[in-house]
Amino acid sequence: MAKQTYDVIVIGGGVMGCATLYYLTQMGVTDALLIEREALASGSTGRSAAILRSHYSNEVTTLMSMYGREVISNFEDVLGEPGGFVKTGYFFMVSEERVEGLRKNVALGQRVGLDTEEISPGEALDLMPDGFELDGIASVAHEPESGYADSSAVTTGFANAARRAGATMNIGSPVTELLVEGEKIVGVSTPDERIYAERVVLCGGPWTNDLLTTVGAQLPLVFVRHQAVVLRRPLDRLPVLPTVGDEPGGYSFRPDSSDITLVTIKEEPADRETYNRNVDTEVAATALEVMTKRHSAFADAGWDGGWSGIFTVTPDWHPVIDAVPGVDGLFVGAGFSGHGFKMAPAIGRALAELAIDGSSQSIDITRLRYARFAEGDLIQSSYGTSVFA
Repeated sequence: MAKQTYDVIVIGGGVMGCATLYYLTQMGVTDALLIEREALASGSTGRSAAILRSHYSNEVTTLMSMYGREVISNFEDVLGEPGGFVKTGYFFMVSEERVEGLRKNVALGQRVGLDTEEISPGEALDLMPDGFELDGIASVAHEPESGYADSSAVTTGFANAARRAGATMNIGSPVTELLVEGEKIVGVSTPDERIYAERVVLCGGPWTNDLLTTVGAQLPLVFVRHQAVVLRRPLDRLPVLPTVGDEPGGYSFRPDSSDITLVTIKEEPADRETYNRNVDTEVAATALEVMTKRHSAFADAGWDGGWSGIFTVTPDWHPVIDAVPGVDGLFVGAGFSGHGFKMAPAIGRALAELAIDGSSQSIDITRLRYARFAEGDLIQSSYGTSVFA
């Protein structure tokens, strides 16, 4: 008979759930079970652009993304698993109306130890391949040590390290209900069985509210589709690319292998079940158009497919990492709004600390509390409510 009682159950096999499971084992909790409805990294994680940058408008997300980059850029040394980190440098570009916000964010980053500085468009061009154009850009924030990684590799790396430490996984069996007695969590139900634990960590991504509803809770979450267009660029004219966030244009791009450029572009409301997982032809054409304005070599690039994913988004485009009010022993990480991958190590560590110690010891996550929406205390951003928050 399968084991039916654990110290902690983690729901969700994306990067958040697997990171949480790993950090639980690092805190000595090896009697832990992760339950995933499909396959590891099969949801939003596997459709992430996996950009690692730390240019944010508030201290908590800046610090979490800094910790995330530190872990992921040294993933093999820390966990003994490949993470696919590639250092490209990161350039965040803004128009004149956003310069004040950029300077505020750069100062914040420098104050907490981030390697970043404001540079002029001309200075940015000196660090980019010849031929780039930065028309309409007034200022640039530069992070020389940032880049991107492999979201699936990082997820399975956390999972493998957790399993080596003694944790257990149940893959392909969705949780259908959270079990509560009185005001305390006691376990979960799947289609086949009930599994018991005094502490449950919910990292269910787009399915978070389905499970919170079973205990009378709810978060203000909506779904936003984002598209990732794959362009094959001519290597003889453009062999190397940095990673760039273009705030006026509302898109980002990064290299992927020797001749591939990945352009993430266009966020729009979506239905979790029916959204188009592919790339719209007109969006691919837009990606080629905006990239050609930045470098003429993209006029000869080819569209080589791509994919769409969904962000689970809160009203202020910042996550919730907290205990669920009214349900003792239940903790949630949700609403990552397109920022999750880069912060996953810090989020997993904070959730593990919440579950074991009752509070996050490694970072102050008060700003990310569950109740802030009801309190009207939304987190503000220099760039409005968007994936650049």
